[in-house]
Amino acid sequence: MTKILKLLILLVLFLTGAEAREFSYIVGGITPHLQKPDGKYSKPLCNELSEGSGVIFTDLKSFRMKDSDNSQWGILVGENSYCKPIWGGTYSYEIFSNERVEIQSTLGFYHFDEEGFDFSEGAYFSRLGNFYFVPIVGMEFNFILYASKNIEVKMMNLITPVISHHSIGFIFPI
Repeated sequence: MTKILKLLILLVLFLTGAEAREFSYIVGGITPHLQKPDGKYSKPLCNELSEGSGVIFTDLKSFRMKDSDNSQWGILVGENSYCKPIWGGTYSYEIFSNERVEIQSTLGFYHFDEEGFDFSEGAYFSRLGNFYFVPIVGMEFNFILYASKNIEVKMMNLITPVISHHSIGFIFPI
């Protein structure tokens, strides 16, 4: 079932990309956990930069298409805070933009397998039947580090009530 959902997400992405004006490739990231599951059954975070800090490096890749209405649709693949595979989708809408800063509202989710998550007290997730996912609701504050007519490099910063994620984005005009 997950392969079918992945293919559907890719299909939607390419169909909406018919009028795209920008393609983004976002890689890696640092994720400081503002809230961590705790208790005697909680799992340790993976790739923690300093033990007990809650700050981890994540292997995450996101592919986005931006249309002429300042809307972005994207897919993400990688690993969660426990180094287990995830995949999902996002939608962002640009609220503000100038030559160096852009602010976006972002909605989305990422799916995980039941074995690859910490269900101890304080964990945040949702479930529809056997489909487990983490909702993404937050704001992006992106800073343009380099810009030319062929590429932009941005520091991408997603802030949610539970975590924040900081990564590098390579943006190509279409």
